[in-house]
Amino acid sequence: MIQLLDHYQAWFNQNILTVPKNSIIETPIHITLSENSEYTFNVESNSEVTLIVEFKASLKDLETIVLTLNVKQNSHVKYVLISEEKSFKTNIHQSIQVEKDANLHVISGFLSQNLEADLKVNLNGENARAMVNAIVVSNDQQQQTVDVHMTHYAPRSYGDMYNVGISNGYGRVTLNGIEKIEKGMKQANAFQTLKGIILSDFSMVDVNPILLIDEYDVKAGHGATVGKIEEQQLYYLQSRGLSKIDAEKLIIKGYIKPILDEINDQALVDRLETTIYERI
Repeated sequence: MIQLLDHYQAWFNQNILTVPKNSIIETPIHITLSENSEYTFNVESNSEVTLIVEFKASLKDLETIVLTLNVKQNSHVKYVLISEEKSFKTNIHQSIQVEKDANLHVISGFLSQNLEADLKVNLNGENARAMVNAIVVSNDQQQQTVDVHMTHYAPRSYGDMYNVGISNGYGRVTLNGIEKIEKGMKQANAFQTLKGIILSDFSMVDVNPILLIDEYDVKAGHGATVGKIEEQQLYYLQSRGLSKIDAEKLIIKGYIKPILDEINDQALVDRLETTIYERI
């Protein structure tokens, strides 16, 4: 069931939410999903909206959520997805279609116990643009895997991703970024940055950036780093009076702040920061 936290200018029918064409909605639409099911969000042409989607805590052993987002021509959508599920395992399957001249910004916070999430973004129209940001944090015995697939089906399309995985205790994080430019999609742009931060000798972060390019007239690049926080950084901050834990938090804040700053809900940002810092 979709639960809207307030009344908004949007159509709602069963598990389908539609933002009509030519709508400019300045206040974010908050959506709470409370059961395993399939949900569709449609943003019609020439509209602008922020969608904040959260999963309600459940005691079920397995949660499976299927989400579809359709961004029509010349619309601008910020799509925030937060998963803090306490169930044994959560599966999230997302598919997003971006049409001509549309602009999409995906921001994900994955703070579940055990999670497998895949996001497929298809850039279907000329000048379609998508930016994908994700923060994934694991601790203790938690294991989270996030796959992002972005495919360019149109020329002059733009895709970028900046994803951060943080692992402490015995936690495991896997970040896979796969971006493909199909043949004939000239002047497309594809970029990825994946970062992994390891906070204990027993934790693990695995990052895998992959570019698949079938066209010459394009711009593309990727980068990936995994490692512990540098001792010199910690030493410098500790010499200025910070404890080791506070120094680690400050450094990690430098990685995640650019993502959190894009969320138009300060209460939500504060809650996410609290949860992240509790785990590290």
